[in-house]
Amino acid sequence: MDMQVVWADRGCPLDLEPSAGRDESPALIALSRGGSVSVSAPAASLWLVLRGDAEVECRDGRFALASGQWLLLEREACPIVYAGTRAVVVGVALGADLQAQLHQSAQVAVFPGRGEVGPGVRSSAFGLWRRCAGFARNESRLREVDRIAFTQVLRLLAGLQHGYRGLVDRCPGRSLRRKRQVFSRMQRARLYLEGNLGRAVRIAELAELSNVSVWYFTKTFHALYGEGPQAASARLRLQHASRLLRQTRQSVSEVGAACGFENNCSFSRAFR
Repeated sequence: MDMQVVWADRGCPLDLEPSAGRDESPALIALSRGGSVSVSAPAASLWLVLRGDAEVECRDGRFALASGQWLLLEREACPIVYAGTRAVVVGVALGADLQAQLHQSAQVAVFPGRGEVGPGVRSSAFGLWRRCAGFARNESRLREVDRIAFTQVLRLLAGLQHGYRGLVDRCPGRSLRRKRQVFSRMQRARLYLEGNLGRAVRIAELAELSNVSVWYFTKTFHALYGEGPQAASARLRLQHASRLLRQTRQSVSEVGAACGFENNCSFSRAFR
């Protein structure tokens, strides 16, 4: 099977665009030592940091990823991914047809979200990416990809999300396809909260993003995650504030402002 194969290394920026004559196509991506990739093609994408750190900017917000962390974004996200100076990052972009096939599979389905894996999974992922196709440094090219090796990559991605299966079952819907659709929308909303830690996100904004009513969104979100969207937003922003207080020299008022609190008093009260 033909796929775009991309490797951005040593600070080189590359663009992942649709192949000639195609609106979209799957791609295998590698970033290292300050390389960056901009995904302008409509495709769901997953990023796994094997070493170092990476930053992701997209329509769903901004995300900082450490070694062993992964992030999966929906096709509308159009991310730009920056690898740290000592980082190694692998990624895969999935076109709409391939993503639809995965959602119909009983075993392999992927959803928006983020998580963390151990060194063993990172080592396996690196081996799978290398076996799929030959990568040429600072180049994006259409290449023949080993179908069996790529299938193993997809199963690895699905394995990263094994903890989601119980949540999918709790989603409203008469069919597995509908449950997966609802779960995907809730996960994107939750990820949107994590990508916008600098402000308080309105419930109406999340409901519109999920294409459901505010009532339906609030009820389903709380049933899935055990807390309402406003409580989740406050918790995530306070966790971010805690990290900033530990890891930076910013003052309390600066941290509060960076996490979307109106003034120092409201931040101190919520933090306490």
